[in-house]
Amino acid sequence: MWLDRDSAVLRTVIERNAVERPSRPVIEFDDGETWTSVQVMTEAYRAANVLASHGIRQGGRVGIMLPNGPDFVRSWLGARCLGAAIMPMNPALKGQMLVHPLSLAGPDVVVTTPDQMTALREEFHPYRKLEAAALREGVAEEPPLRRPIEVTDPEVILMTSGTTGPSKVWSSTVMQASTTGAYVRDGNLTGADRFLIDLPLFHTAGLGVTAGCMRSGTVAVMRARPSLSRYFEIARELDVTAGFLVGSMSAKLLATPETPDDRRHRMRVMVAAPLPPDLPRFVERFGIPRILTSFGSTETGGPIGSGADTRLPTAGSAGRARPGYGDYKLVDGDGAEVSDGAVGELLLRPSHPAVFEGHYLKDPDATAQAWEGGWFHTGDLFRRNADGEYFWAGRDRDTIRRRGENISSFEVEREVLLEPGVSSVACVGVEADDDVGVEVKVFILPAPGVTSIDFETMASSLARRMPHYMVPRYFELVDEMPVTATQKVTKHVLRERGNSHQTWDRKSRS
Repeated sequence: MWLDRDSAVLRTVIERNAVERPSRPVIEFDDGETWTSVQVMTEAYRAANVLASHGIRQGGRVGIMLPNGPDFVRSWLGARCLGAAIMPMNPALKGQMLVHPLSLAGPDVVVTTPDQMTALREEFHPYRKLEAAALREGVAEEPPLRRPIEVTDPEVILMTSGTTGPSKVWSSTVMQASTTGAYVRDGNLTGADRFLIDLPLFHTAGLGVTAGCMRSGTVAVMRARPSLSRYFEIARELDVTAGFLVGSMSAKLLATPETPDDRRHRMRVMVAAPLPPDLPRFVERFGIPRILTSFGSTETGGPIGSGADTRLPTAGSAGRARPGYGDYKLVDGDGAEVSDGAVGELLLRPSHPAVFEGHYLKDPDATAQAWEGGWFHTGDLFRRNADGEYFWAGRDRDTIRRRGENISSFEVEREVLLEPGVSSVACVGVEADDDVGVEVKVFILPAPGVTSIDFETMASSLARRMPHYMVPRYFELVDEMPVTATQKVTKHVLRERGNSHQTWDRKSRS
């Protein structure tokens, strides 16, 4: 598949499917609506022509702020049929966390709903807005292109998690975007399979797998969001054969009470990133014969995965290097390669610029730093065993992974510092007291003379300015912050401290 333009370019895939298998189902939505190959092309063409009438051209940028569903898919595929890049955004974003990435990407238009336009009037003020419903009304004629879409063209613009500063915005190529759907190929899924896509399309996983299904002929069974309490019941009702679990989803499934119906489904392939904490028990309980795993990021696509290996992955593994992707090495803090078994930062050098040649928009310094020495510095720590399996060991930068969402500690701290009575704040991820995985916690040094802070009021104030998943669950006052000689907070000390009787838990008050 590497560097195969006809397989990577979505417009080519859509048009080929419409000719070769016109009546085959491609996507099923929540309300039962199903698009065949011909309808996918028709809806994409309609949306493309509406976008073109609003000035969108090949090489342009289309922002999409919508939930999973027909309107998102229509906007996405319409933009790609024009050769325009998309910028999918979490509908929960607001305030500076939306203004900042928009200012970096500068989309030509933002496709969203009337309610979002009203609620986010100030954030959207400098940009042209387009109601998603308008894209349904275009003519179903083939939209012209100035030139063929190439694998090195920009395809998707995504926000990074943000580490030592605000979230950056990364521009990915057509070929890189295609690597995020490699799980479909890894699982040998075909037109006889049905993939449950309940992850958000504004993330690479949901977007990539949906595109991968279009390439393989697998039916994408799309839902707005996952329901872990009924996961396998839903799988049975929808007759799906594959699914995708991220973050703590697999651990939560294992924590649910066992029932006689746990194995009453047709799922034969499950992608789990990371793997379930007790993989043998997961396989035995739910009866899924093939478990795939992977590692990827906004910047790199999917460089590590199970590939064609049909064996059960080793516990904790993220997979192996993908053939054809490029060169890999793990290095220590001085840039020297580490031996197998030792932890080092993963550096990548693509085999071809199209594999990933992205850059941070309006941030040449960050781009140059990331690509130092001709290698991309991922910021992810791994160890590799003698069999070539990679095991993720954390981040060397300051970010928190909570329930599948990457959260910038810097951005949380910036918002908390706006609250009255706060002198200093440190945001870390800590293990939750009720075993739901990692939760966001802030340690707060109060301003001089302040002896107490109303955390309930603070949490409510933060919720008005921040996406719900970023609002800290835990709050704790400290007398002093642990710092280095250069006055940098030693967050590992705070992480190790965890929670105590002095910790205020927002969940226990709700």
